[in-house]
Amino acid sequence: MARLFIRTEASAQIGMGHFMRCFAVAEDARGRDIAVTFLVSEEVPAISHRAATIGAVVQVIRTPLGQDADAIAACGIASQDWLIIDSYKATQAYHSQLHALARLAVVDDLNAFDAYDCDLLINAAEAAFDMGYGNKTHAGLLLGADYAMIRREFLIPHKPVTDGPFIAVMFGGSDPGGLTVVVAERLHYAFPDMKVRVIAGPANAHIGLLQETARFLPNIEGLVDPASVAEVLAGATLVVTAAGGSVGEVAAMALPALVLVVYDNQAAALQACPFPVIDVRKGLPDDLEAHVAALLDDADGLKAIAARGHAIVDGKGAQRIVEAMFGA
Repeated sequence: MARLFIRTEASAQIGMGHFMRCFAVAEDARGRDIAVTFLVSEEVPAISHRAATIGAVVQVIRTPLGQDADAIAACGIASQDWLIIDSYKATQAYHSQLHALARLAVVDDLNAFDAYDCDLLINAAEAAFDMGYGNKTHAGLLLGADYAMIRREFLIPHKPVTDGPFIAVMFGGSDPGGLTVVVAERLHYAFPDMKVRVIAGPANAHIGLLQETARFLPNIEGLVDPASVAEVLAGATLVVTAAGGSVGEVAAMALPALVLVVYDNQAAALQACPFPVIDVRKGLPDDLEAHVAALLDDADGLKAIAARGHAIVDGKGAQRIVEAMFGA
């Protein structure tokens, strides 16, 4: 039976986003008894733990990603197997090297290459339809929010774990820019009658600061690598999050969000996002609190934002990707 190999990476420097979205595909594959092996660049406890929960294997490849085609071949991958590559270190030539080993699915955000040598090309951004991929590849195109890779935890109902309104703040698995605590503090002082629930990923380099802040500011609740992000998001009045995979997760839960574009690779969200978007690549705006207040003051508007997001992201993207690779 064909197997699934996933070559990606995660660290405090680059975050957990690539791994987390690939994990959604791995979840669905394991549900179909397909063997899954993650090929990663370093040992990350959060990766090993999550992989173990679904019975997937983690193998560390020390050769730098992009120069490791021989190392991947040595893992025993065969021509009938599928390999997913999800990394900004991948190059056009690297795709061709990997495609010679196995059937290849490329997860792409940037449309940075002249050609894509693969069997499937995945870009879950709504802007992907206008990127001209059809002129660059003969691969099957899996484009748009129908292919948003959403983990199962976001697809099941969760009872809110707290009473009363709260704003949720999360900036991915690592938040190298350190925005988590800054945004939480500003919202704490601007909205003293609301709880601010802060979710920090396992690779966040500012966990100590978050925990100290939560001790001194009672309306801030700091949660580090919760067992279920979806469970602690449930019931949020508003989610303030960085652009990226979390946008689809929040949409799948039918929650309203304010999305902040933090890095250049998130810029596509400025053109196509179901939620209000602010570009903060040059710094947080002085009127961030005013944007949040305008949303909180419009209950019907919040419901409309949540409904719009949920209508776009139905949460079945990982299932569709696995079916495109292995059949229904």
